[in-house]
Amino acid sequence: MIYSEDRQLSGDRSGAGAGRTGAFESGRPPGGSLAAQARVKILDTLHAKGGGHFGGACSVVEILEAILTAADIRPDISSGDILILSKGHSAVAYYALLDLLGLASFDLTRYGDSSARVEIHPCEASNPWVHFSTGSLGQGLAYGVGAALATGGTGRQVWVVLGDGECQEGQIWEAADLAARYRLSNLNAIVDCNGQQECGWPTLPPAQQAPLLRGLEKWGAFGWSATTINGHSATDLRRWILGRAEVPGAGPRVALAHTVKGSGIPCLEEDPASSHCTSLSEENYLAARRAILGAQTR
Repeated sequence: MIYSEDRQLSGDRSGAGAGRTGAFESGRPPGGSLAAQARVKILDTLHAKGGGHFGGACSVVEILEAILTAADIRPDISSGDILILSKGHSAVAYYALLDLLGLASFDLTRYGDSSARVEIHPCEASNPWVHFSTGSLGQGLAYGVGAALATGGTGRQVWVVLGDGECQEGQIWEAADLAARYRLSNLNAIVDCNGQQECGWPTLPPAQQAPLLRGLEKWGAFGWSATTINGHSATDLRRWILGRAEVPGAGPRVALAHTVKGSGIPCLEEDPASSHCTSLSEENYLAARRAILGAQTR
């Protein structure tokens, strides 16, 4: 475990993530990485339940790893930074990482059980590590704007993790416009750009099928400082997170993190459009496990 029990209880996250390196720069995760371990937990949990959101959970792993190890996330919204997993269907990845980092202990065999604090979509009423309940897409950034307004000038940062398909929600852009109007320099968004969504645009030409077209242009037009980043490089993500220094009037910023939906699971990488909410055959489950665990021996 990385954090001792007394540090968990006190909320002391000093040195969180010190010395960490990226989970993987491209392709599949390397052996022994935290990301690989998280994907095994995701795979085992969802397969045991008969299926789930494999694709989006596996694509967001390094993004959440970087936030949990570089930002000051605590099991108490009244102190430290604030994290909003707006793409709430990926909550199993969050639970897996909290467990692996020793920040919290979850029984993922009870995934979906509110009494075990591991609902399919994150719920703040039962889990103190959940700062805002999500599930209905498009709501997280608006809450993030309110949280950033409430904590401005205190040194506390607000981190919002969005999906690229979710960015088709009008509420996202209403919130983005308001954040820029108030120059919320403590508001940070990371978009998991895995290029797929459950109900997309298959009848359009390939160049027009991406969930978030011209993302840099759109976010920039709304007054955000926007950049692209490798969403499977925890090193690059941590560098971006740690590069945030709250400068009054600097305004909000967003990173478009390019990822692979179903990353680490061969059959889903080959057919990412099928991976949003699905089940795996026993053959594909075992093949995926071998692929992830095999990487840990190379």
